[in-house]
Amino acid sequence: MTLVFQDLRVPLELEGTDPARLAGRRLGLPVEHARILRKSLDARVGRDPVYVYALELTLSPRHEKLALHGRHKQKLRRSGPARIPEVFSDERPEMPGRPVIVGGGPAGLFAAWRLVREGFAPILIERGPDITERGRRWADFVKGGAFDAECNLLFGEGGAGAFSDGKLTTRIKDPRVADVLEVLVTYGAPEACQWLAAPHIGSNALPAIIRRMRSDLQRRGLVVRFDTKVDGLTAKNGRLAGVRCGEREVPAGAVVLGIGHSARDTMEMLLDEGVAAEAKPFQTGLRIEHPQALIDKLQYGDSCGHTALPVAEYALRSRDRKGARSDVFSFCMCPGGEILPAMEREGFMCVNGASPKARDGQFANSGLVVTVIPDVYGTDPRDGLRLQRQLESRAWDLGGGGFAAPAQRVTDFLAGRVSESLGKTSYPLPLTSAPLDEVLPVGAADSLRAALLDIDRRLPGFAGEHGMLVGPESRSSSPVRLLRDAETLESPSHPGLFPVGEGAGHAGGIMSAAVDGLRVADALVRRWRAEAVPSELV
Repeated sequence: MTLVFQDLRVPLELEGTDPARLAGRRLGLPVEHARILRKSLDARVGRDPVYVYALELTLSPRHEKLALHGRHKQKLRRSGPARIPEVFSDERPEMPGRPVIVGGGPAGLFAAWRLVREGFAPILIERGPDITERGRRWADFVKGGAFDAECNLLFGEGGAGAFSDGKLTTRIKDPRVADVLEVLVTYGAPEACQWLAAPHIGSNALPAIIRRMRSDLQRRGLVVRFDTKVDGLTAKNGRLAGVRCGEREVPAGAVVLGIGHSARDTMEMLLDEGVAAEAKPFQTGLRIEHPQALIDKLQYGDSCGHTALPVAEYALRSRDRKGARSDVFSFCMCPGGEILPAMEREGFMCVNGASPKARDGQFANSGLVVTVIPDVYGTDPRDGLRLQRQLESRAWDLGGGGFAAPAQRVTDFLAGRVSESLGKTSYPLPLTSAPLDEVLPVGAADSLRAALLDIDRRLPGFAGEHGMLVGPESRSSSPVRLLRDAETLESPSHPGLFPVGEGAGHAGGIMSAAVDGLRVADALVRRWRAEAVPSELV
């Protein structure tokens, strides 16, 4: 038997010590072996930073008994059995055709992984190019080349997360989280991703993992069609029968719809087709950027510069207990990263953040967003899309076109004045000084100002002269939720259609989207056996 030792707090000077020695020292007993289950950094302001471990320990039977009755017994428990994989019945009917997956982001890719693993041979349709070509075209654009509406930070293999930091943090407790992390490690992610509290792959390392995963699935039966856009649905006998891609129809036994949060044209098509949907709350705001050295100092205090500390990151929230304004929180914090243009069409401007694997850039940036609810912007499923377009069109105009982003110093934003000059930022294209109130929904600017002052009281200097704001940050989440049955995960209006992931309003980030892809794939496998596929089609 093994024990789980939770909340083992390790000072910085002992970081790097063998975990078995750390646990043995704390327990006063010999520990034969220790495996890290989870590791996090507690760097709350005003305290000395410490690492916090959860360890799985192997002790002799006698020492295990002593540990369970010792002074640390409240932090110890016997480890439970491993999760038992779901066993599917052999009496299921055969799927009436091959499953078609629309979208090659984390939801679509992990749905494909599960289906291939269970013997299916799905077809994955992605409107953008493969990850290698996508990276080449994106690099050309940032250097001054032409913008490609079908190949950008949003469209292409890997989805919106492929070049956007590769953070694997999530708040969901679904046991499939462990499956996702294990798969990523199998294809080249660092093993530490399985136990770090805030795992991170990096925007420069994630593409190779995606490429290896997709190539392996292709060898096992997955068919991938890049540069192919779905622009319609086909039905037969009251059930979805496939999708249209231009003049071509692709038959399907089931359609897993993982289009991402920015395929607005596809979402409009789905709404025109009568797919059941509702307006949902979504987030919008600005990107805030500081020198990384300032964030390190604010977060770590006197411990700043210690060799056992990584570059600092933060997760901030400003609540208004009286309800006079919207709560504000940080989103997609990118230490040592950069701010990037994140739109799919000319004439619209929005930004996102990314960090390389090393997180060694000069700046730290984060989204600073408020939640906008349908009662405010409109309850029609299209109203949120309209609001996003309105804000991003205004941002394009304020920037002056050419993918220049509107920006403002934090101190000027607080004072309600346009900045006379802009400080240096990581944004790779031009910036234009502009009043950022104009790229925010009604009331959001006042909420952001109050939040900045609130945060500055806790982290003096956060709202000071070194802070820059760039905007808008308007693609944090989808304003539309495609409805689905709680058990079958099938669209109530279109049998055979299975909305999935962030674009469908059922996830919010790489991990939760990947988990949702697994959930939907599991629902298909519970319902159908793998179809018989002629070998020449595989």
